Amino acid sequence: MINVTYKRLGVLRRTYSQVAAPTKKQLSLPHKEVVELAYDLHLPERSVIKRMPCHPSEPIVFLHGLFGSKRNYKSDCQKIATALQTPVYTLDLRNHGLSEHAMPFDYNTLVNDVLNFLQKRQLNKVNVVGYSLGAKIAMLAALKHPEKFTSACIIDNSPVVQPQIRPFLKVFVKSCVHVIDQGAVSARDKLWRHKASQALKRYIPNGGIRDYLLNNVIINPPKRHEYRSPVIDYEDGFIHFRNPVRHMVQCAVADVSDWPVDIVQGKQFLGPVNFIKGTKSDFIDRKGEDAIAQYFPYYNVHPINATHFILNERPQEYVKAVVDFFKTTRAKLEKKRHTTEAAINDSPSKTLVKERNVN
Repeated sequence: MINVTYKRLGVLRRTYSQVAAPTKKQLSLPHKEVVELAYDLHLPERSVIKRMPCHPSEPIVFLHGLFGSKRNYKSDCQKIATALQTPVYTLDLRNHGLSEHAMPFDYNTLVNDVLNFLQKRQLNKVNVVGYSLGAKIAMLAALKHPEKFTSACIIDNSPVVQPQIRPFLKVFVKSCVHVIDQGAVSARDKLWRHKASQALKRYIPNGGIRDYLLNNVIINPPKRHEYRSPVIDYEDGFIHFRNPVRHMVQCAVADVSDWPVDIVQGKQFLGPVNFIKGTKSDFIDRKGEDAIAQYFPYYNVHPINATHFILNERPQEYVKAVVDFFKTTRAKLEKKRHTTEAAINDSPSKTLVKERNVN
């Protein structure tokens, strides 16, 4: 029987043992506490900001999801930058895009990578937009270091442990391993994308999800100035994923579904937070909504008719939702916070405490 999550995502659920195991010798990833993240900077069009130092007080930092990259959202982030007249930084997380491949892959480490990026570029305070994996990174970063973030826009994820998505993640990651190890698609084959898609189709019937994964495939070795992974043989004549997919079988499944409850116990982020929720997605359920209210008291939920893959299915709608949040909804949430804090300060119990302190 297929769980509702798999129906909605268009993923064929198979047991872990049914997915082909790696057949090639696996090298180890280096261990690095912090890696330098590759990034793109999208400046607003029709603005003088290109003539100025690019260190505004509140730019936006965009964090992608699992198997995503900054390249996927160039057009979207340029629209956001122009609509808000605000610079937008898009990052490649470790083990993604053009950033380094390294362990570990837990959320605390991923947050430290982002904080290192902000520090190196003297970005003292930013707004953050995060999708899926990037959403949890954004939430954890805001909770651990609220002084560095003005507001957050969280796309279809919640601050809870999600064991229900682990079987999906296993299929998601191992299907990519199957393409590399069993598909053996030549990089010179003009039909490489079709053949790789057919190999993925065995486990992932949804064509949109297959296209999303195939955006990570490369057919040419990295250029001299580009990052080269120590665990990928770029000269073997076959297609490769930019991600170290064999290593992500273990780390991504456990780490992506996790949430460091002990680290954030008792913490709150009091800035405005917008949650964009896919109405056909299970990533924000009742348990997730309760946790959202606990960690982020000044939040808004914006529903969009989509599965978890909102950014691919409804690009115009999610871009508009992000822009509208920063233009209008954020101010309403800030006003709500100020009203609440004023009411607390003016309460009789608070006044009594103040009088006692004076006496």
